Order: sequence, then structure tokens, then C-alpha cells
Amino acid sequence: MRAIINCIIFFASLAISIQALGQNLSTIDSLHIVLDKGEQSPEDKFEILCALGFEYRYSYPDSTIFYCTKAHELGKNISIAKDLSKPLSFIGLAYAAKGVYDMSAWYHNQAIQVAIDQRDSVQLGFGYNNLGRMFFDGGDLVRAFDNLILSKNIFEKLQDKSGLAYVYRSLANIYKSQNDYEKAIEMSTQAYHLREQLADKRSIVSSLLELGLIYQEKGDIEEALKRIRMAREVAEPMNDKVTLAELKQGEAEILFNEEAYEEAYHKATEVLKTVSEITNQKLFIRASLIKGKYLLRQKQYSLALQTFEDVIIKSRLAGNLIYEIDAVGNAALCYKELGNTSKSEALKNQQAILKEQIKNTDLQRQIERLQFLLQIEKKEKENELLRASQIESTSIISAQRFQNRILIILFISVTAVMTFFWSFSRKRKIINQKLQDQNDKILKQQNEITKVNEDLTRQNHQLNDLNGEKNSLMNIVAHDLKSPLNRIAGLASIMEIESDLSFKQQEYLQMIKQATHAGTNLIIDLLDVNAIEANTSLPVKTTFDLNYLLQDRINSFKVSAELKSIKIEVAGSLSNSFTSDPEYLNRIIDNLVSNAIKFSPRKSQIFITALMNGNVAIIKIADQGPGFTKADKRFLFQKFKKLSARPTGGESSNGLGLAIVKTLVDRLNGNIELVSEGQGATFIVEIPGQ
Repeated sequence: MRAIINCIIFFASLAISIQALGQNLSTIDSLHIVLDKGEQSPEDKFEILCALGFEYRYSYPDSTIFYCTKAHELGKNISIAKDLSKPLSFIGLAYAAKGVYDMSAWYHNQAIQVAIDQRDSVQLGFGYNNLGRMFFDGGDLVRAFDNLILSKNIFEKLQDKSGLAYVYRSLANIYKSQNDYEKAIEMSTQAYHLREQLADKRSIVSSLLELGLIYQEKGDIEEALKRIRMAREVAEPMNDKVTLAELKQGEAEILFNEEAYEEAYHKATEVLKTVSEITNQKLFIRASLIKGKYLLRQKQYSLALQTFEDVIIKSRLAGNLIYEIDAVGNAALCYKELGNTSKSEALKNQQAILKEQIKNTDLQRQIERLQFLLQIEKKEKENELLRASQIESTSIISAQRFQNRILIILFISVTAVMTFFWSFSRKRKIINQKLQDQNDKILKQQNEITKVNEDLTRQNHQLNDLNGEKNSLMNIVAHDLKSPLNRIAGLASIMEIESDLSFKQQEYLQMIKQATHAGTNLIIDLLDVNAIEANTSLPVKTTFDLNYLLQDRINSFKVSAELKSIKIEVAGSLSNSFTSDPEYLNRIIDNLVSNAIKFSPRKSQIFITALMNGNVAIIKIADQGPGFTKADKRFLFQKFKKLSARPTGGESSNGLGLAIVKTLVDRLNGNIELVSEGQGATFIVEIPGQ
């Protein structure tokens, strides 16, 4: 029984020197099983309680406080000879994780005192190390470094490799915080070599991961990936799925930042197969963000949006603003691409508010750290006062024999105390004033944020009203112009049929008909653009014969092509059972074919190629017209942008056709590409079926 318990404790706590990659759920479950059996001795129970507290210190610090308090009480009751400082030190770590630095400092100092009383050099070294890390977390680098050097000296005298590795890791964090990456790498490398000598795989993985993170922050991505992959090779035989997932996620984030999106996506997908929001919520959120960003780049906006909205909910429940801001910003991009501009703008506003909230949180943490440093300074001054009082008491005893010397010493002591109180009071007033100024600044910023939000809301309402008025006015004007233009066209046709007109008069009638036809087409395109922009709903998808639809649309243009002696050649075929929005596809094909006829010279050819790539329909429409210049390509799909090419048969062009095509293709989650090098142009449209 004793051997089993010792084995569990060894892998659970690994002395205090091992920084866990994450909460080891299997170890915690094993410890609980042994503890619940109740068959262990008091000394073994003390070690199990300490091990449980150590495992919970980052994810559930309150559980650490609970189990380590029980361990400390048990240790005192059984008068344990060594390690009584260990549970106190773990409680200090838990309070530091909670951000309660004054309580953390108190427990670490208590642990150090107990280690001194028990002459426990190992725990004394860990005590100084943990106190140094607490000061580092609190922003006091001077005290942090002093305590870490004390710890390092103790472990060097003891030749304790495990303790030294732990101290080197702490020193690496200090150097990294000061951007001294070479020194940080040196410290972290020493910790890694020591842990290699100890042959403890879990701590080796931790050291390699830390080295990778330092290289990543330094900007040496190749070395960062190398260290993380070395860590993965060590971790794989351990069969620790959470640790392997953490390493894969580290690789995925580095690869994504280096634009290796495909590889990053596959690694993040593997992580999501391993962990869930229950086993490791933070890791699950990080992997989901990589997945969502990849889907966004692939223009799978609906799937990406689902992923980002899930991350928003989970990160909000976890209280992690950094991930929530990232997810909100990307969700706004998805809504924009899906045509829901109002939702996109609302999310952008929400992202701005969250960013301000982070600034306020950081400012509050700075205030708490200042308060903590003030408390530490106050306690140190109180200790100085106690020492001064002891000196004063000694002086009073000596005064019975040396009264003249007592008067001088007493005068100096009183003067020193008064000077100290005056200096301390002055410093406290300055710090209190700084805290008050910072609080006032926070309140002012909150008021400004509230005012900005109100202004944004009001402006959004005004813009919506103006947009509605614009749409109504456009519909009214367009409909009112359409009827008289049709009447003019009809009268011109009647005059052409019934009147005996001269050649010049017939030429004028043709000009009238062309002008009314161009005006009518412009009105139709304007109404279509307005209707498409106003309709933000998803396409209505049905299953139909895409091959028949394409042939039918091409046949409808044969007359206009023959008028210019243009030959349309069709090659390939499409699916007889295709699921999409047929109305959208009709408009896309009509606009591209009519443009090809409009800008092609007489007696030329138009080539239409159709093929299927899986469930994706690919339609290529190539003409022998003038093509597009580099300047044209910058404004290709913008509304009302007339490009360099001109219709070859006197047709009208209003610059709306390609803008309509682009909008419809995007709504079908498709892609449109132009190939034009000098003479001629080829439009390639890819539409996925569903």
C-alpha cells in the first residue's frame, strides 16, 4: 500500500519543482480514489492532501487552499518532522493565482519561517523561489530577483537538480519579461538539461515547451517549432492526451501566424478531437479560434460564423476577454461578407467596448499591484520600527550606567522615528493621490464610452432612416420613369410602321428607340441592385437541371449574337441534379453572356465551357473583345464604374452588370475570377452545390 501511494505522489507533485502543463485529471482521480479508501497512514494522507492541492493550484486555487489547509492541520497534529512548510507554500501559490498578493506573501513568509524552524533546507529553497515568483507576478522585479538568488544558492549547496531547474525556469521568466531573450534562453536551457539528467519526461516536456515560447516571442519561429516538436516526441510515449493537444495547439498558432493555414487548421482539428470545453476549456477555445479563422479565409462564412459565436459564448462564460474580442471581431467580418451589415457594425461596437473593458481591467490590476507594494513597504517599515524599539529598549537598560550616552542615543532615536513617520506619511499621501487620480480617470473613461455608444446608436438609427428613404425614392423615381419611356418606345415603333418617313427621320427614330431602350435597361438594373442590397436573406435553394438552365440561357441570346454575326460555341456539360438558387444563376449567366456579346467585335466567337469538379459547377465564358487593363481590374466589380472597353454595336453600358454578378456569386458562397492578358477576357465562375 505504501509503495502504491508513494508512486502516485511522485507523479502527482514531482516535488514542488515541476511546472505542470495543465491540470492532470487522471492523477487527481487516482489521488481521490486512494484518499477515499482511507487505508493510508497519517503521514501518507498528509502527502496525498499536499499532492491534491498542488494539482489544483492553477485551475481551481480554492481547492488547493482547502486540501492544503487540511494537510497543514494534519501535519501539526502528527508533529511531522519535515515538509510542514509545503502546504503553506502551495496555499501561497493558490492565492497568487487568484491575484490576492497580500495573502500570498503572508503564506510564503510563513512557509519560509516553518522551513527554518524545521531546518528543512529543500523546502526553504522552494519557499524563497515561490516568494520570488509571487513578487514577479506582482510586478516587483527587484524583490523577485533577490529571493530567487537566495533559492539558487540553497539548491546549489544541496546539489538539488530538481530545485535548481525550478529556479532557472523562474529566472528565465524574469529575463523574458525584460526582453533579454538570450539570457532567458540560457536559463531555460540549463533547466532543460537538469531535467534531462533527472529523466523525468513530464518536466522535460514542460522545459521544451517553455523554450519554444521564448523563441517564439524572440521571433525565431524555426527554433520555436523545433522545440515544440521535440517536446511532442517526448510526450507521445506518455500517452498524455491533454499535454499532446497543448503542444499541437502551440504548433497550430505559430503556423497560422506564419500563414501556413492548411497545416495549422489540421492540427487545430486534431486538438478539438482530443479535448472539449469540459476537459480543457481554454485549449478548446484556442483551437476553435484557429478553425474559425481558417473557415473565414476559405470563404465558408456560415460555418465560420457558427464557430465564432460558439467561442464568444464559451469565452464569455469563462471570463476570458482576449478570446472573446478575437471571436467578436471575426464574427463581424463573417456577417459583413454574408451581407448583414447592421449585425456586423453592432459586433464591431461590441468589440470596441470589450477592448476598453480590458484597458480598465489592466488599470485596475495596476492599482491592486500598487496597493500590494504599499502594504509590503508598510510591513517592512513596521519591522524597522520594531527593530528601532528593540534598540531603544536596549538603550534604556544601558542608560542606568551611561546616562549621558542614553540622552544622546534617545534624542537620535526619537528624531529618526519622527523623520521616518513624516516620510512614510508623505509617501502614503502621494500614493493615495495617485490611486484617486486613476479612479477618476477610470470613471471619466466609462462616461466617455457610454456617450460614444449613445452617439453610435443614434447615428445608426439616422442612417437606417436615410437608407429607407433612399430606397423608397429610388423605387418611386424608377417606376415613374419606366412608364413614359415605354410609351415613347411604343410611339416610336408605331411611327416606324405607319408613317412614310424619310431616311433621316428613320435614323432619328432608331436613335429614340436606342435611347429609351438604354434608359429602360438602366432602370431595371437600378431596381435589381436596390432589391438585391435590400434583401439580406439567404438564397432560396432548390434542385434543378443545371445543364438545361445553362443551355436555355445561351439560346435566349442567339438573336442578339446573330445581329452582330457572333458565334457562340459551348463545350462540356453540368449536373442534371444541382442544388442552388436557379434565379441567382440565371442572372449571373445572363449578365456575363450579354456583356460578352456587347463588347465583342462583329464576326467574332464566344467560347462557353462547363464542367463539374465534385459538387462545384465551373462555368467559363471567354470573348475576343478588347479585354481589361490593370486600371480596369481595380474597379472591376464596383457599381457605376465604366471601364475602358466600349460596346461594339452601340449598346448601352451602365456599370452595374458585374457588380450584380459579384453580389450574387458571393451569396451563393461561390467565386468569380477574371483572366485577361491583353486581347480578350475570360470570366471563371465556381458555384458549390448543396
